[in-house]
Amino acid sequence: MIKKILITGVSGFIGFHLAKFLLKKNYNVVGIDNFSRSYEIKIKKLRTSKLKKFKNFEFYKKDIRNIGLVLKGIKVDIIFHLAAEAGVRRSISKPLEYVEENISNTIRVFEFAKKNNIKKIYYASSSSIYGDKGIYPTNENIQTDQPISIYGLTKIATENIAHYYHKIFKINSVGFRYFTVFGPYGRPDMSIFIFIKSILKKKLIYLNNNGKNFRDFTYIDNVILYMFAVLNKTKNKKTFYHIFNIGGEKTISINSLVKKLELLIGFKAKKKNMPKIKLDPDYSLANSRKIKKFVKKSIKHNFDSGLKETIKWIKNYI
Repeated sequence: MIKKILITGVSGFIGFHLAKFLLKKNYNVVGIDNFSRSYEIKIKKLRTSKLKKFKNFEFYKKDIRNIGLVLKGIKVDIIFHLAAEAGVRRSISKPLEYVEENISNTIRVFEFAKKNNIKKIYYASSSSIYGDKGIYPTNENIQTDQPISIYGLTKIATENIAHYYHKIFKINSVGFRYFTVFGPYGRPDMSIFIFIKSILKKKLIYLNNNGKNFRDFTYIDNVILYMFAVLNKTKNKKTFYHIFNIGGEKTISINSLVKKLELLIGFKAKKKNMPKIKLDPDYSLANSRKIKKFVKKSIKHNFDSGLKETIKWIKNYI
């Protein structure tokens, strides 16, 4: 029986939605977050304030570097390790920060689990580990030895750390390779958020690679439903080690995305084409059959309705 779940990065986009989902199902959730300044603090505070309304939620505004001291005496059964420095482009200018936050802190979380006899960790990986292999749709068996960003490199390291602790210390784990996640309370530095905000405020949109890149945008509700389904499937198992893609299995060009947003918002976007950025793969498309087979369910890809909900939320936020 699960008595208490720890979520690192609980004030982040996915951490917030997962915590809210679990709290509504009456799980006791302990959250830790340091409000890192990778993007605006305002939205992290807003997410946290929503979670604090639940009586079954404990929050610690602390750094994972001190996880052992912060959570001393608190018994947790399962960890969702979602804290990380996110974003490919920022990792260019802050490589050491990404290594510390995404690699060193992951080791700290697994060490905390080892010392406290916590045998189940579910953690955030990323589609960025695939680099630019040119194999689509991308499945979990494709080699991940050639990332094209520091961020992708740190996520490969995260998966290897999980494998080491499973092999040597019998800590079970599940890694989720997320493809571009969007939705209400989303990250302000992500393209869908930027595009919607810019169209609403009649500001210029910059289209890298002339808007010709394709992305597999994945709605946040679908992500959480898959994560919870995996939790349900594994929570009573003594031994497991898995890595899953979570994607929408549909891809759309950035140009087509902007046209769709124009129709839904009712305004024309002001656009400026820009050259290709080396770190940006031209194409992204998930093969999510493995997770569908594992949980024996296929969650509907509600891209259009997800966009409508996201637009509605951003209108109120800005």
